[in-house]
Amino acid sequence: MKKIITFLSLFACSFLFVSFLMNNKNVSAAEKQINESFAAISEQINKEISLQSNLSFSSNPYDYIKQNADFDNIIKLGNDALPYLDKKLANSKQNGLQEYITAIAIERIAKLDLKENENTAWENGKGFSAKWNLHLKSIPSSVDAILTDKQLNSDDKVKKIIKLGTPAIPFIADKIERGDESLFPALIALTKDDGNKPVADETISNKKEWVTAHKSQYNNLKEYVLQK
Repeated sequence: MKKIITFLSLFACSFLFVSFLMNNKNVSAAEKQINESFAAISEQINKEISLQSNLSFSSNPYDYIKQNADFDNIIKLGNDALPYLDKKLANSKQNGLQEYITAIAIERIAKLDLKENENTAWENGKGFSAKWNLHLKSIPSSVDAILTDKQLNSDDKVKKIIKLGTPAIPFIADKIERGDESLFPALIALTKDDGNKPVADETISNKKEWVTAHKSQYNNLKEYVLQK
């Protein structure tokens, strides 16, 4: 019960911060959508608390985003939302439910699960933020290490690269453009459902040409990763 109260009290503080951001005019369309969606999520959770519903007594953050259209709207923004969600989490002075939900959103968009690996597992939003930053820093070298691992066949390399998540897309594209078309299945998996960006698929015959035509759309994602 103490854990639940702490989670929800921190969430209330975060709600006030979101309300402040909603009134800040110097925000992008993606950031505005994120702020509006979190405000709606906050409002709904506050209603659950006032009604003392079964949900309000849950200490599992994942329960609060089940069949939640506002959370889904954040995910639909795709990779363009990652820098804003990252900044939102880093700048928050709280470490409660909203921060945890932010971390979940980042993982959903990035198509990865840091908890799968003991070294990158996390227990709260701030804990995720630290692991996430380390993961992003490692992506360029991780892509190179996987590709040069002689003990892995092509399928294994693709599987490992997919595990790196969508932030690896620009670096995969670079490799394909240089001639390594064996990585195209990873691009297919990671570009699926990425906002309004073009999706790679199995019908594309000239893979290198497709990458050259579309890789610029991931320049911001590449810059975001390299800034870490």
